[in-house]
Amino acid sequence: MNIREMRNKKQKIGIYLLVMIPFIYFIYVMIVPLGTSVYYSLTKWKGIGEAQFVGLSNYATLLKTGDFWLVTKNTLFLSLACTIGQVGIALLIAFLMTIRRLKLKAFHRAVIFFPVVMAPIVVGYVWRFIYNSNYGLLNAFLRAIGREDWIRFWLDDQSIVLKVVSIPVIWQYIGLYMVILMSAISAIPQEVFECAEIDGATGVKKSIYITLPMVWDTLKICIILCAGGTMKIYDHLVALTNGGPGRATESLAMYSYEYTFKFGNFGMGATIAVSILVLALLISALVQILMGRRNKGE
Repeated sequence: MNIREMRNKKQKIGIYLLVMIPFIYFIYVMIVPLGTSVYYSLTKWKGIGEAQFVGLSNYATLLKTGDFWLVTKNTLFLSLACTIGQVGIALLIAFLMTIRRLKLKAFHRAVIFFPVVMAPIVVGYVWRFIYNSNYGLLNAFLRAIGREDWIRFWLDDQSIVLKVVSIPVIWQYIGLYMVILMSAISAIPQEVFECAEIDGATGVKKSIYITLPMVWDTLKICIILCAGGTMKIYDHLVALTNGGPGRATESLAMYSYEYTFKFGNFGMGATIAVSILVLALLISALVQILMGRRNKGE
């Protein structure tokens, strides 16, 4: 083996090592904790001592619990509402940002993106102050404009509280998906829009028939990220209502925390956490199927 072959061999070994290091790190921080959670979901464990293997008993117990289905319904509603609100509004804003006559685009982007950098717990407490029935800004505004009939106990009325708490979550992350979608729109060649304008396409038609199909894959990613991410919502709800009144705004993540740290049932807490993962994967697969059919239709 000559010197050149030895040098090439060393370079290949170095490349393999550079590739393997992040791969091993990914396995350590992602796969190992996931496998550990799945294992403990099959056990009865209080956090100390030896875990007792019980098989699928935790899952069977969970499926028979009425509270589990209630918090699952809450979580799915929040996931749907936030996906429609965040991604839908972000898409509309991204379309508006393509209008040439719009001034101060950088300022608008900065203002809309600003809530994203705030801690969710801070956002929750700010909106809790806004919704407060006694001295909150919302009810004060309604009194100022003479609409006392619209005043509500926003965080205490079970009939509306789940819709009310979804608004701060939607508000905070619109800017994130706006930036992602605007990046996809900016990658579309300007020649495409110029040809459409020559053919007489207006702003609305350009958005629907040109921009939307060309950012469809990015839109699909945004929907998957939003729907899956909202499945583990926790901070906003703790700050706003702590899951109340009753369990009207409790999410699966809060339910898992309750079983794990309040009841000391780490096995059941892990079971609920795995259930969150399964639901998120099912939602992602459903989005892939539904949005994939459109591409096949085209």
